[in-house]
Amino acid sequence: MSHAPSALQAAQHAGLWKADHGQAPHYSRAALELWPCYACPLDDCDWHHDDDAARPSAPALLEAKVLEHLAGHNVVDVLRSLQAARDASVAVRESNNRAWDVVNLHRLRAVHHGEHAYSDPVGQMLSAALVGTAEHDDVRRELTELSEGVAGARNIASVPVAERLNSGQP
Repeated sequence: MSHAPSALQAAQHAGLWKADHGQAPHYSRAALELWPCYACPLDDCDWHHDDDAARPSAPALLEAKVLEHLAGHNVVDVLRSLQAARDASVAVRESNNRAWDVVNLHRLRAVHHGEHAYSDPVGQMLSAALVGTAEHDDVRRELTELSEGVAGARNIASVPVAERLNSGQP
């Protein structure tokens, strides 16, 4: 059984992703709440189709429209987009690995000082951030508290992507 998304699902996802990242076709996720938007999943393509919410098109017709657009792309464009996505994923993975190096350094320093490996608070905070535990919410909360009244530090704490998507924030 295949779990590959249809062209229509990819186009729906692309429309939301591009809106969430301030890219064409729309610059606000709020606009997408008014009508379904289907966009080209390729990075440098601004093609999109806004479906009439009052009279929605049949899914098969929308799928055909998306496939027709995608057929007009050069294979090189598709490969370039895939390579850019791969490069971004590799960069994130390498950044993650460097952060884990810092966690492991803090743990080993603690051991060398005769302490428990998990006794270093910086190592614990960074580890919590990397694995996304509830303890990281404490860091966000403290960041928010400490940033109040500090010039340039407003909204310094990160907001999880799922929370941003549900609140309509870009």
